[in-house]
Amino acid sequence: MKSNLKGFAENLLFVLNILIIFFLIFESRIVVPHWMIPVGRMHPMILHFPIAILILAMVLEFFRFREKYQSEVFYQNFTSNLLLIGLLSAAVTVIMGLFLSKEEGYAGSVLQWHKWTGISIVFFASLIYFTRTKQWYNPFVAKGGAVITILCLILAGHFGATLTHGDSFVLGPVMPQEVTPQVTLEQAKVYDDLIKPVFKAKCNSCHNSEKIKGELMLTNEASILKGGKTGKLFV
Repeated sequence: MKSNLKGFAENLLFVLNILIIFFLIFESRIVVPHWMIPVGRMHPMILHFPIAILILAMVLEFFRFREKYQSEVFYQNFTSNLLLIGLLSAAVTVIMGLFLSKEEGYAGSVLQWHKWTGISIVFFASLIYFTRTKQWYNPFVAKGGAVITILCLILAGHFGATLTHGDSFVLGPVMPQEVTPQVTLEQAKVYDDLIKPVFKAKCNSCHNSEKIKGELMLTNEASILKGGKTGKLFV
């Protein structure tokens, strides 16, 4: 990047970090305007870009102090610019995610883990970026920072996938499957044998204690009878 453009990008990154901190401090009092809702909903669409960029940047940072790379101007500049681009996109993605989290239906510990691992990526990687030219920044710090950032990226992605697809989305196909005893139609219980398996397979990923879309939870009989935002399911 040209120096003036890079300086602008660095200032923008600093401002985005401050904006994230502001949002966290006043989170309970912030109301996302209706016209900003689509911005928050773009979070799942763009988050893959900063993940890929930051992983590549951190791999390059991990090997940055190797003798054959230290004198490579292109390698050093490319790593710095790539990290800056990844951080800018990650910060924007985090802000979009914070907007999205204000919508109804998102709650629980998984959301909190996803939110804080995502935020920690921006804060920690920003710290790496702004201190990587300091004298005390050595190969041990670079490698440790790169590993921690990549681990946070993996965790944030895992928690995000759990929020979106359910807790067994990734490992479900290779995990031992629960064997449902076969019963005849005459012996079948309406809820346990007919309704519950369908809800578990098709509905529970969006209607559970961690993600309650439409304020409707379909994981047990009491919640089903209670209904959701628009009222009871059965009258």
